[in-house]
Amino acid sequence: MRSRLEALRSVPFLRTLDEPTLKAVDARCAEKVYLKNEILFLEGDPPKGLLVIREGSVKIYKVGGTGREQILEIEGPGRSVAELPLFDGQPYPASCAAIEDTILLTMPVREFHALLERHPALSRAVIASLSQRLRRMVFLVRELSLEDVRTRLANLLLELAGSSDQVELPWTHQELAARIGTVREIVSRTLARMAQEGAVRIEGRRIHLLDRARLSS
Repeated sequence: MRSRLEALRSVPFLRTLDEPTLKAVDARCAEKVYLKNEILFLEGDPPKGLLVIREGSVKIYKVGGTGREQILEIEGPGRSVAELPLFDGQPYPASCAAIEDTILLTMPVREFHALLERHPALSRAVIASLSQRLRRMVFLVRELSLEDVRTRLANLLLELAGSSDQVELPWTHQELAARIGTVREIVSRTLARMAQEGAVRIEGRRIHLLDRARLSS
């Protein structure tokens, strides 16, 4: 398990802090364990403060009127969660739950604001981080609006693989479906079709990318 300082240092906007300040942040953080599927917060809840994942992973999601879930983001170790309410004081615009047993570091809102006042450069770093999240949300909206399911699934597999030729899926087919805005049965059928066409080879949760050009064709 990574140390608390390593987790905090991995957060993009906290990297600007010197070691003594980072240790002061660590001293003000409480640690809480969330079990798999446990709710961290629900849409409409007031902000809890700065939330940093030490170990595990969480999903940020919204639930429609029919109960269908759309995953907006999945965050892992060394990532912060839902910073926006820290600045506007408004309730969380989406919900968050652990997708595996997760250890979270939390700093109260008041402590975080005091940190920003002492370190103005940190505010600029947080704005840059929020800008990156906004870009990801714009990309997600474009995908859901303009791309078909196969293309969305192919893009996600390529994103997870990076430069590798294989993906170790961190989620179930249900969670994959919620991430790309469809249902589990369509994800399973689409993966099976990709395998039949020779684009991928599936071994449990491991997917080998055999032909990237065929993935979204």
